Amino acid sequence: MSFRIVVIGRQRWLLALFCLSGALIQPAFAADNEQIITMGAAAQANARLVISVVRHGMLGENLDAMGTVMSEESRIVRIHPAGSGKVLNIAVVPGQHVRKGEVLLTYQDHSLHLVRLEMTKAQSALSTAQATYQNAAAAYSRGRELEGTTVAAGETRRRLAVFKAARDDIMARQADVDTLKHQLEEEYNSVTESDKGQISPADETSAIISPTTGEVQSVLVGVADDISPATELVALADMSSVWIVSDILPQDATQVVEGGEQTTELPADGAMTLLTSKITSVGDLADPATGLIRVISRASNPGGHLHPGMFLNTHLPTRKQTEGIIVPGGAVTDIDGVSTIFLPVGPDRFRPQEVRVGAESAGQKVIVSGLAVGDRVVTHGAFALKAIMQISDLPDGD
Repeated sequence: MSFRIVVIGRQRWLLALFCLSGALIQPAFAADNEQIITMGAAAQANARLVISVVRHGMLGENLDAMGTVMSEESRIVRIHPAGSGKVLNIAVVPGQHVRKGEVLLTYQDHSLHLVRLEMTKAQSALSTAQATYQNAAAAYSRGRELEGTTVAAGETRRRLAVFKAARDDIMARQADVDTLKHQLEEEYNSVTESDKGQISPADETSAIISPTTGEVQSVLVGVADDISPATELVALADMSSVWIVSDILPQDATQVVEGGEQTTELPADGAMTLLTSKITSVGDLADPATGLIRVISRASNPGGHLHPGMFLNTHLPTRKQTEGIIVPGGAVTDIDGVSTIFLPVGPDRFRPQEVRVGAESAGQKVIVSGLAVGDRVVTHGAFALKAIMQISDLPDGD
């Protein structure tokens, strides 16, 4: 008996894998017309088939909802310039992902020019004070040596007072220099601003830089705009964690478990992964405009794959419990719209069994009919058995 089979999509690699393994893969039919799938030991190893004994238990039901990704308000940084001037260039747009230290915009910093002038004056004043101090110190020293001869005691005391005043003046001028130096180093060079890109001492260009890795939420100025320290330039969101926000009916919100584990579907490269997050808030009052209650969970986003405004299918844990047979979610596969589990019926032989799923949560499903406590079922590798079953259903010549 021979078969000619054309396999489409993901079945192709699976069939090739089993054929290369040298394993026996042969569909068979029992006398009562129940389809039996035969899979050899080598093929089972390739598919990583796992058979487990099922148990009875309770599983919390989930509420399916639409989740919207939002940035956390506490993680939004609103950046202002240290000085006043005119915007020269804008390097980012809203929605752009930026790294820590990346330039967001540059501006001609007139305030920086004024501060540098003040620094020049302060340094000159300090030099003058130092020279005055040296002269006063020398005059006082000579006065002490000649006191009682050519210099009267009163003159020595006067020179001492001048010496002390000169010393105090140095301290004041040094404080002025230190204050301006701190301003230049800490205000015009900070986590959000840098003048390191200047090419000459007369260059007044300052760069606004990102203080963290994040996403640009808004750019509130344009090229040639006049700005000051009161001007908000850019709003930047730290996206290392985000909110997943769901708006649901009030009667459903009463069942949602605050602090429970929420799961959200993330499509990626044609596959589906589940993101888990903890529900941090279930609102008390409905929105007057929509009549809905807001549920918020905080999700980790280290790779920055979640962006504000994304809509995702999400599943909220509720207080409702469903009783039945607990199996891993991967044990149940959909065949022509029917939830199916595979049961071992002999060495290397398996039978599909229709079941009814009552609830799904945290990667598990509760089976309310079709299984009994103590049944042995395929809990991993059901997809491989489904592929064989579908291949066997293809008519000759297809």
